[in-house]
Amino acid sequence: MPAKSPLPGSETVRLETLANAYGAALRRYFGKRAYQQADVEDLVQSVLVRLAVRGATRSIEQPEAYLMRTATNVWRDYLRKKSTHAEAGHEEYVEGHLREEHGPDAELEAEEAVSAVLVALHELPARTRRVFVLCRVEGLRQKAVARRLGVSVSAVEKHMIRAIAHLASRLRDR
Repeated sequence: MPAKSPLPGSETVRLETLANAYGAALRRYFGKRAYQQADVEDLVQSVLVRLAVRGATRSIEQPEAYLMRTATNVWRDYLRKKSTHAEAGHEEYVEGHLREEHGPDAELEAEEAVSAVLVALHELPARTRRVFVLCRVEGLRQKAVARRLGVSVSAVEKHMIRAIAHLASRLRDR
């Protein structure tokens, strides 16, 4: 039995319709700007996440203009994050390794956040969870995931939309 979508049925359909209608335009927009092609799908998904979190997509009077404004904001956030988060300074997490400067409260909070994400992931249907893990955890492109699972790229996109909408709604109140 498939998991119940966190969005009302018509809202999920509306989000999928917007993704299908404007997905290619968003990919072109980000494709012209992103340095790595792998980032393009993540940026497109970020736009869709913002729409899912916003909800009430029916009330958007000019969806194309709204999507492109959202895409511009996602791009700005991406550039800002890229410039302020030096990847060379990141440390690898080692299980059970408590850093002195983080303290037990921070480690407990981080473990609870990870647990909440895992619980939300396990609430997804198996195929949707598999698609999400392949795209976001293993870093595969949607086309590669589609080939691996024997489904269309469109099906992968729909699974990603459902997974992201579910995670956004489950983790929003955290």
